[in-house]
Amino acid sequence: MKRNVLVFGATGKTGCLICKELDSRNIPYSVFVRKESVNKLTSDSAKIIEGDVLNTQDVENSFNGAVFTDVIISLGSKKLRNTVIRSKGSNHIIEAMKNNQSEANIHVISALGVGDSCTQLKWYVKLFFNLLLKSVLDDHEKQEILVQNSPFLYHILRPVGLKNGPAKGNVHVQNEGFLPENQIERADVAKYLVESLSENKTGISTICNK
Repeated sequence: MKRNVLVFGATGKTGCLICKELDSRNIPYSVFVRKESVNKLTSDSAKIIEGDVLNTQDVENSFNGAVFTDVIISLGSKKLRNTVIRSKGSNHIIEAMKNNQSEANIHVISALGVGDSCTQLKWYVKLFFNLLLKSVLDDHEKQEILVQNSPFLYHILRPVGLKNGPAKGNVHVQNEGFLPENQIERADVAKYLVESLSENKTGISTICNK
């Protein structure tokens, strides 16, 4: 199946690695980025669509006249409180897809601790998350609910703590119980996402390095 991918969040740390992985596999893709963030792109092969994911019309325009097989959502924010970019942005993306009768699959970078995966957190990690990351997890949870209730096929990744080193080349998937590791390289997340995309994987995957 020939792919044509649209990436939201392409200038983030994980998003850049997703684009790099798409490049390595010669998968055509477009990136939706704010005008002031275009210079953060690390690839010259992507088609650039300028816009703000919190602007409904900008997101709507990104789907006009284009047929995408897959939409990757890797949205994030440096803010730890009162953050809504993941949920509001995803809502705008889903509505634009419905309005343009898209048949694309959705692939989302979420986080361990969201939804029923909170049972996979040890008590001290739960305490830390509730103290410092509650707003972020709430935003992710709203995002996941929107995606799961949408009419589109989806694959949600819930990685553990993200690291910025080179890929280790191994990913462990486990949706119940405590994971063997509490970290994963962003490069491995990107690779697993693009491999899953190519394999039409759906559902939810909680992942860590082995």
